[in-house]
Amino acid sequence: MDLVFEIGTEEMPANAVYDAIEQVESIMPALLDSYGLAFDEMKVFGTPRRIAVLLFGIPSSSKSSFSKKKGPSLASAKLRDGEWTEAARGFARSQGVEVNDLVVEETDRGPYVFAVKEIPGKPSFELLPEIIGEVVNSIKFSKSMRWGNGDERFSRPVRWLLAVADGKTVKAGFGNVTSSNYTFGHRCLSKEKITIDNPLTYEELLAEHRVIVSHHKRKEEITKQAHKLCAAVHSKPVLDERVMDEVVQLVEKPGVLLGSFSEEYLSLPRDVIKHVLQSHQRYFPVEGEDGLLKALFIVVHNGDEMYAETIKRGHERVIAARLADADFFYHEDRKQKLIERLGKLEKVVYQSELGSMREKTSRLENLVRYLADVFSFDEMIKVRASRAALLSKCDLVTHMVVEFPDLQGVVGSIYALEDGEDERTARAIYEQYLPRKSWDDFPASEEGILLSLAEKIDNLAASFGLGHVPTGSEDPYALRRQVLGILTILTSAGLDLDVAEAVSRAARAIEDEAHGFKWSPSAMNAFSEFFKGRERVYFEEKGFRYDHIQAVLAKHWLRPRRAYLLLESLEKARASGILERLYTAYERCNNLSRAHADIYLDRELLNAPVEARILGLIEESEPFLDKALKTLDFDAAFKQLGVFCEPVDRLFDEVLIMDKNERLRVARLSLLKKVVSLFEAVCDFSRLRWD
Repeated sequence: MDLVFEIGTEEMPANAVYDAIEQVESIMPALLDSYGLAFDEMKVFGTPRRIAVLLFGIPSSSKSSFSKKKGPSLASAKLRDGEWTEAARGFARSQGVEVNDLVVEETDRGPYVFAVKEIPGKPSFELLPEIIGEVVNSIKFSKSMRWGNGDERFSRPVRWLLAVADGKTVKAGFGNVTSSNYTFGHRCLSKEKITIDNPLTYEELLAEHRVIVSHHKRKEEITKQAHKLCAAVHSKPVLDERVMDEVVQLVEKPGVLLGSFSEEYLSLPRDVIKHVLQSHQRYFPVEGEDGLLKALFIVVHNGDEMYAETIKRGHERVIAARLADADFFYHEDRKQKLIERLGKLEKVVYQSELGSMREKTSRLENLVRYLADVFSFDEMIKVRASRAALLSKCDLVTHMVVEFPDLQGVVGSIYALEDGEDERTARAIYEQYLPRKSWDDFPASEEGILLSLAEKIDNLAASFGLGHVPTGSEDPYALRRQVLGILTILTSAGLDLDVAEAVSRAARAIEDEAHGFKWSPSAMNAFSEFFKGRERVYFEEKGFRYDHIQAVLAKHWLRPRRAYLLLESLEKARASGILERLYTAYERCNNLSRAHADIYLDRELLNAPVEARILGLIEESEPFLDKALKTLDFDAAFKQLGVFCEPVDRLFDEVLIMDKNERLRVARLSLLKKVVSLFEAVCDFSRLRWD
C-alpha cells in the first residue's frame, strides 16, 4: 500500500516549512512503528502552501502482537492433584483464554500463571486516519495561530487535507477540514482542483499544475538557472545558503531572472551591497571572474514567465530605491569619523538601570583588558581590543545602522577601517557579535575574541541582574545565543575562563555606575542554572554521553574549556577500559565511606602493608593530580588514578574495613574517604553509568 498525505495551508514562512518537514521526518516513522506498521520508503516535501508525505510499501495490515498478563501464583492456581482452582478459572475467563492455555513461568517470587494471547493486526487502511490525525496535531511551531472558531493551531490556516491510499480517500480531519482526494496547484497559475488517485503520480500531477513540490528540486532548479544566466554574461552568482533556503520556500514554481542596477552604486562597500540585496530583498549578488561585484543581481519569482520582463523591471525599481537610500546614508555618515560619534552614545539608553551605551563601551574596555590578562594575551592585543571596545557601539548612531539594523558591527568595521584604524581593531568591531547563529564562525582574531566575550558577558550580567530569565521558548534578549557564543569561543579557541567570576565582575561594574542595578545571590543562582543547562545541551549536541556530561559539569561547569577537554578524556578512558576499572575502585570506596564525614588519617593505626601502600600513593598523587588539573592534562590524571585500582582491591580482600575497634574503623573509613576525594577532584564518578 502507498499513501500520499498533504496539509494545504495559506502561505507559511520559510522557517515554519522547514520546522514542519523536520518534525514529520521524525514523527512519522516512530508513529508507524508504534502502530506495528513498516514502510519501504518515505518522502517529505514542503512548499509555502503545503507539507506533503509520500509513503511507499506499507503492509496491508499491522503486525500481530502478544499480551501477557500475570495471574495468581501456581500454588493458588492448581490443587495438588493438578486440577485448576476457581481462582485460576476466574483469571482465565477475565483474560478471554481457556484455563488450560495458561502458562507457568518462574518469577523472583516463585512460579506464577500467565495468560498469553495473540492480538491480531488491524488493516492498515483503518489505522491511517488516526495516524494522520496524530501527525498533524504533533507538528509544533515557534509561532502558531488559531483561525475560525476552532482551537487547533498551525503556522497558518489549514485549508485542505489530501489523504489517498491505494486509490481510496483516507478519512481524516483537522479542525473543520476533512480530507479528500484532491489538492490544488499554483495559487496564481493553476487554480482548479487536482484529483489524486495514485500516490505515485502525485509529484508529476503537481508539476503539470506549476508546482515543484520537492524543495530539493526547487533548489536545484534555482541554482541551475542562476548559473546559466550568469554564465551568459561571464559572471557567477553568489548563492548564500541561508538566503537560498529561504528563497526556496518563497516559491512553488521558481522563475529566475537576471536584473541590473546602476554601476554608480558599486562604490558602496561590498558588505553593504550584499546586505541590501540579500537581507532586504532576498536577491543574490553577482560577481565577475575577478571576484568583484557587478551591477547585477539574481531574483527568484513565483509569477508567470509571460510577464518576466515586467517582473524584472519591478524588482529593478525596488533595488534602485534601496541602493539609493544606502548610498545617501553612507555618504552622510562619512562626513564624520566613527570616534566623533562617541559623545552621541551618552544619549542612547537601552534600559535606565544599565546606563547609556557610552557607559557600556567603558565597561567593555575594562572587560577586554581583564580577559586579556586572564588569557595572557600580549599588550598590543589588549590595546587594539580596548580601542575596538571604545568604538564598538559608535555605528549605532549612524544613518546606515538606523536604517539597516542588521548591519551593526559590519558598518562599524567598515567605517573604522576607512578612518585609518588598525585593521585588527576594525575586524574586532565586526566580530563582536559573532557567532550570531549556531552555524556562524566564531571570531578569528584575538581582539575579536576578547570583544565578543566581553559583549556577551556584559549582556548576561545585565539581563540576569534585571531578572530577565528565559522561560520555555521565550528568550526575548537572546540569552541562549549569548551562552552558545561563549561556549563556542572558549572551547574552539582553547581558552580557559571562569565564567561565573567574569559575569560577577561585569555585574559589579554595572552596579558601580549607580543607576539602581543590583546583583543579588538569586541573580547569580539563576545565571548558574541557566548556563549549566545550556552547557549540558551544547555538549549533548557535540555527541558526548549524558552521564559523562553530568559527571563533568558537577565539578567543572564554571570552566567550559576544562569541561570539554575532560569530556574528551572520559571518552578515551571509557573506550580503553580504564574508566570502568576506575569506577569500580571508586564505587567500592565510596559505598562504605559515603556517610563518613571525617577524613583525618590516623597513620599510626593504618599499619597493614596495603594500607601503607595506599597512603604512599595518596601522598604521591595529590601534587601530581593538582598539576594535571591545572595544566588540563586529564589523560594523565586518569592514568594516575589508575594506580589505586589494584591496591584498593587488595585492601578489601586483606583488611576488615568495618572493624569492631572504633578507632581503627574510623581510620580505615577516612582512608577510603581520602581516595574518594582524589577521584572526585577530577569528576563526579558517582554519576557515571554502564549500560
